[in-house]
Amino acid sequence: MPGIGDLFRRVSRRRSGSEEPNPTPNPEGFESRSYPAPDAETGEAPSRPPGSEEEIRRGDSPDNAPLWDSAMGPRGAPEPERAEFHAGPTADTVMADALRSAPSVAVSDALPITAGDDVLHDDHLLVTCPYCGLDDQRVGSRCTNARCGQVIVRLPPWAQHRRQNWLARRFSWRRIITACIVALFIVFVIWINYPFAPNPTVLFKKTLTQMTIDSGPGAWAVAGRNLRHSRFVELGPPPPAGMVSAWNDAIPGDPLASEPVSQDGHIYVGSSAGVYALAPHDLSLVEKWEGETPGRITASAAVVGSHLFFGSTDHTINSWDAYDGHVRWSFPAEDTVEVPPMVADGLLYISSGESWVYALDAHSGTEIWRTQLESNASDAVAIHDGRLYVGDDKGIFYVLSARTGQEWFRFRTPRAITGSPTISADGERAYFTSGGQLYAVDARVREIPGLYQFKQIWAQLWWWQVPGVPRPQGQQGGLWRFTPENPLQGLKSSPALASDENGETIYAGSHDNVMYALDAMDGSLRWTFGANNDIWASPLVVKGQLIFGDDDGNLYSLNRDDGTLTWSINLGSRIRIPPTMIRGVLTVRTADGTVFSIE
Repeated sequence: MPGIGDLFRRVSRRRSGSEEPNPTPNPEGFESRSYPAPDAETGEAPSRPPGSEEEIRRGDSPDNAPLWDSAMGPRGAPEPERAEFHAGPTADTVMADALRSAPSVAVSDALPITAGDDVLHDDHLLVTCPYCGLDDQRVGSRCTNARCGQVIVRLPPWAQHRRQNWLARRFSWRRIITACIVALFIVFVIWINYPFAPNPTVLFKKTLTQMTIDSGPGAWAVAGRNLRHSRFVELGPPPPAGMVSAWNDAIPGDPLASEPVSQDGHIYVGSSAGVYALAPHDLSLVEKWEGETPGRITASAAVVGSHLFFGSTDHTINSWDAYDGHVRWSFPAEDTVEVPPMVADGLLYISSGESWVYALDAHSGTEIWRTQLESNASDAVAIHDGRLYVGDDKGIFYVLSARTGQEWFRFRTPRAITGSPTISADGERAYFTSGGQLYAVDARVREIPGLYQFKQIWAQLWWWQVPGVPRPQGQQGGLWRFTPENPLQGLKSSPALASDENGETIYAGSHDNVMYALDAMDGSLRWTFGANNDIWASPLVVKGQLIFGDDDGNLYSLNRDDGTLTWSINLGSRIRIPPTMIRGVLTVRTADGTVFSIE
């Protein structure tokens, strides 16, 4: 639609008789002109008679010729001096042709210019650079883009070249390949150093406390005694002599698998009826303690200062006041919670049915992270140096980041893992039982993606006896494996780990009535001891003694260096709950629910 300025020009031309009655509009908005052909001999354009068409002074340019003087001069103003142009491919000729399309006209005084006139607001000499795409470039001048610098001309549509796509210029194949290589390198560096890389869980989910279980002398605050599940008491009073000093057989409910725990005050035990507190000197029930719960407490609790943590079959993870049983918080889990909790660096670690492992803020119960395993966790997790270790019922041993839950490694076994893993004091090795066998794996290895699947194909080709295929190597991270004489009735419980001047020794009982002592470095057998019945519970190491029970109710104490018997007593019921050492007193709970103190 023509602007008011165009109407002014048409009226002026009609008054002066210079415009045709029905002009044909030019697509570019310029007047159509015809020029005489150049001379065939000289190649020069013939001279044009004065007044035949508009001429432009070479000294004028779009930058120094005011728009008012060229297009909106007052009525009666003299026309500018004309200059002849010769045909040629120079930039000046092209610019002159472009500028010739904007004639100088006189505007009638009867048609005043208003603020809405497009002549005042639209500069038709400002265009988009056809070379780099930069806007607001003036015709006849050079592009203000330092990388372009081309002379701006306005060409007819058929002569305009297609504007190059800036993405095509900036993203060449070489740049794309280089960017991909850099991105892969960055991903590799993050994968190698993931604990030091920014993580949303670390950045946005902070813990309110740094509480950690106490594993000092006299304390047995969690199942396995410490975060590594070593079950080793190195300091404190002398080992017990086998004398029963107190017992309590009046604890409500069935004992299930909850071993006694304590830190500085009461002794806490779980049962099918709830959680109960016992006085440490005589094992009597503490008055004014309301420990009944809607669900059963099938596993051990954990106590840190005044906080008592436990899971329940009513799909909850709970924190109570350790002194009066007051509820602090309760977290709803996806399924039943039947494994002991662990507390380290302000986080409570526990697993539930549906294969979930949780990390909660120990102070508030807020979820920090959760991860889902291939199957349900076999028992409590172990923690050391920022790593979390856990096995599942599918036979997979996992190494996770204790802070974020990110999976770092998995070791696969053919049968379900039983019990909690045990970690060496230096954090280099992890021990666990699976299918009646004892495994030792590298606790610091990082899994190489796709390596396990590659070795599976390799093993299959070797099994088919394909020529040239060598015997495949063992699974990544595997150190050694101990197999007893009868694996089907072999090792089922978590081992105990103790160290001395001769190195570390690992102790594990089996269902074929044998207690094994193995070298923790290479798995070589040191000695064995034959019990009267199956050994279900994990053993306990107190200084130089190894203490464990069997299914006949016998409690044994052996010299842990050579396996010779020191003493034994019968407690009248099967011992399937691991013994503990609380305040220098051996505390044992039998299958009928009775708790014994042995000095």
